[in-house]
Amino acid sequence: MKKTLVALAALASVTAFAQVTITGNLDFAGARFGGTMNGQKGTTITTGSGTASTSAINISATEDIGGGTKVIAFYGIDPRSFANDNTTSTMIVDSQTTAPNGVTVTGLLRHDAYVGASGAFGTLRIGAPNAPGLDANGIGQPLGTGTGSGYATTTNSLMTRALSARYSRSVRYDTPSMNGITGHFQFAPGGDQVAIDTGNSYAAFQFPNARRATEVALRYSNGPVNVMAVNIRGAAMTNRTGYYSYASSSSAASLTNAVAGTNYNIVAANYNIGNTTIYASMGNGGSINVPTAAATLASDKSSRYGLKHTMGAVDLAVAYTRVQTAALGTAGTVNQVVTGFNGTYNLSKTSAVYLAYEKYDSGLAMASTDNTSGTRSITAVGLRKSF
Repeated sequence: MKKTLVALAALASVTAFAQVTITGNLDFAGARFGGTMNGQKGTTITTGSGTASTSAINISATEDIGGGTKVIAFYGIDPRSFANDNTTSTMIVDSQTTAPNGVTVTGLLRHDAYVGASGAFGTLRIGAPNAPGLDANGIGQPLGTGTGSGYATTTNSLMTRALSARYSRSVRYDTPSMNGITGHFQFAPGGDQVAIDTGNSYAAFQFPNARRATEVALRYSNGPVNVMAVNIRGAAMTNRTGYYSYASSSSAASLTNAVAGTNYNIVAANYNIGNTTIYASMGNGGSINVPTAAATLASDKSSRYGLKHTMGAVDLAVAYTRVQTAALGTAGTVNQVVTGFNGTYNLSKTSAVYLAYEKYDSGLAMASTDNTSGTRSITAVGLRKSF
């Protein structure tokens, strides 16, 4: 439910008022983590891994400038910060702002944020808008980015190997709908500067280096049918000492700095039949998020299936995600699999309690030297409230 506020423009001594709204979603759960994976066991209260949805507080300002055109400012606040936990978790590619692997999280970070305009020409957003690939993630399975979805089981695993939530410095354009068909284009120019200060390879840069990224998508939504196809491309890393690279002479770092461009395609769809919705998604290509050359040049194949059924105030959803990685090196082909379940009881249109379960198999035998191999399970009971 949106709560419209009196515009704060009066405080700024301006005459033209914009409509300001605050919306959001807060989701907390008590979660039990188990399995063989190192560092992934125990019980906690969480608003990160273990919840059924993404928590966010969104502030938007919209002004109608006439002729059917509106100017928009949007700022999303992400409460899943590690500020008070003395630990960090960030994606490898520095143009991204996703930090999905939080377990116990507090504080505030930025979510999507942009300025833009919409009208008969479509919608243009500049800044850090959500990516078309994230939209396809929601079309292809019923659990969104929550527990059991396979979107962010651990950093750079499963679907986060190829899909990015957003790019910090990017522009996105969405066409008007024509017979249910819309086009989507996003471009992050990145940067590839030569190191200026060899003692601190990024200190003198005016902006952080990052791989150039492009996403192009086509979506069809008409009645019970939703289909979306997305192509995601990441440019080659050509700067050997750039902001995103490792300043080392080791062979592994050299391979990382010389990584080739990546190309990933995904098609996602869902179909509604009465109170039941069927989901499916297929993907194939190179993974944009992985830091080493061996993994980044890997050929990933993903398949996802899901089902959601509504019975009065109760929603039941199941999902299955499988990502096959033909990695170079000694690992060979690795199959990562996650199965998930969510049972939600809707207390109202904006409040719900839920039971969530996830079983993640990394495809690798548990090793004492890392915290990403083996299996992990999550059982969680939570409460979420949107506004």
